[in-house]
Amino acid sequence: MFAGECRKQKVLFAIADLAALALAFAIALFLHDPDGAILAHLQSADPKTLVEGSIIAALLWVLVFRAFDLFSMRNGSRKEVIAIVKACSVAAGLMLLGSYAVHIRVSRVAVVSFYALSIITELGIRGALRHLVQQFYSSPRISIPLVIIGFNPTAHLLCDSIREELTQYEIIGFLDADAEGREYSGYPVLGCPEQLSHIHRVHPCLEAAIATPDAPLAEQARMVELCEESRLRWWVVPWVYRSAPTGLRVDTVGLIPIVGRRGSNVEGLNYLVKRSFDVVCASIILIFAMPIIALAALAILIDDGRPIFFRQQRIGAQGRRFEMLKLRTMKTAAADSVHREYVERWISNGHSAAAAASDNGSKVFKLANDSRVTRVGRILRKFSLDELPQIINVVRGDMSLIGPRPALPYEVEHYQDWHRRRLEGLPGITGLWQVSGRNQISFDEMVKLDVQYLEDWSLTTDIGILFRTIPVLLRGEGL
Repeated sequence: MFAGECRKQKVLFAIADLAALALAFAIALFLHDPDGAILAHLQSADPKTLVEGSIIAALLWVLVFRAFDLFSMRNGSRKEVIAIVKACSVAAGLMLLGSYAVHIRVSRVAVVSFYALSIITELGIRGALRHLVQQFYSSPRISIPLVIIGFNPTAHLLCDSIREELTQYEIIGFLDADAEGREYSGYPVLGCPEQLSHIHRVHPCLEAAIATPDAPLAEQARMVELCEESRLRWWVVPWVYRSAPTGLRVDTVGLIPIVGRRGSNVEGLNYLVKRSFDVVCASIILIFAMPIIALAALAILIDDGRPIFFRQQRIGAQGRRFEMLKLRTMKTAAADSVHREYVERWISNGHSAAAAASDNGSKVFKLANDSRVTRVGRILRKFSLDELPQIINVVRGDMSLIGPRPALPYEVEHYQDWHRRRLEGLPGITGLWQVSGRNQISFDEMVKLDVQYLEDWSLTTDIGILFRTIPVLLRGEGL
């Protein structure tokens, strides 16, 4: 129902995005190619090469837009506008780099015009498509009146969620015997559930959403019977909704529906895709990183002697221990008591990492003015160069390029049960948490981001996080 419509809308918006880019390209050619030189050059190219290049360019833009979650944002909010600007900037930059890499000469003015026009056309066509979809859904032949059975926080959340999406459902109100005369967001309580048959006669296409997860099973079964007696379609929020705050996964085995807690999406073939991506990218990065690692090792040796590398036990996927490699940034005799106290305080008090560390906003696990850090170590930490040997951990299979931050054994001792959900996937060198607030969020918020990443994983998400990590490193903010 909802999922099917959302998938169709994503495809529709993807097509609209490509149409907007084609329009921007055409306008840029019209403005900056009055004599048709660029167009003639394109027409003289090998048709097969031209088609392949167009397909690659289209796929690039679609992947970047998906990485910025633009196919899930279809409501015209400020967040969507900002995401469009960022996605167009990244995609245009990648196309420009690609053209230089394959020695394609392009007009810089035309490229800048195309970039600016792409933002304008994307906003314009998305807005027009959104208006058309809303008009389509509001048609009397298409719109579906919906009544929500129940008047509680879950019913209210369901109401808000439906309103935020582009759907054909038009909420007419709630049904609850204990809340007659009340309303929520302008939607009134129409009476008790027994009035379903009367409402159905007024609205022949009526559907019902049963949102009473805390009610006894017999009461929920009675609501279903009322819907069946009125011969209307119904759907129900299951009682296990309360037991899975991060969401449920609905599936079928044959004709039997099954509902369970959402888990990591990095499994089966998805794991193979992610692992292949890690091995290929990590191997390439390691080749270019070796000279940097060698220079950093020499600096450590001159400044503080041996050992060059710091080896530390960390907790990986499913609680398995592994030895994580880093370039040593602390003095050899440095104790971990300060860090243990810091970790315990950060997990237990619910404050942001910066607040847990000190009053001056230091980064997580990189405590401000820590006397244990060497002079070279401060430079390495500033640009996260000390993390480079972890690429070896990625190649080994202990870690991933993208994933939850690798946990320490004494950190896991303070975990609540739900915190352990972040251990369902390989830990990463960088991740969603590092590019989504970093030291400005609490430990619980960090875990929620880690769980969200694992549940919603896709290859485009990993690519997007990698792109968002690069400016963080260049600004010297560390990881």
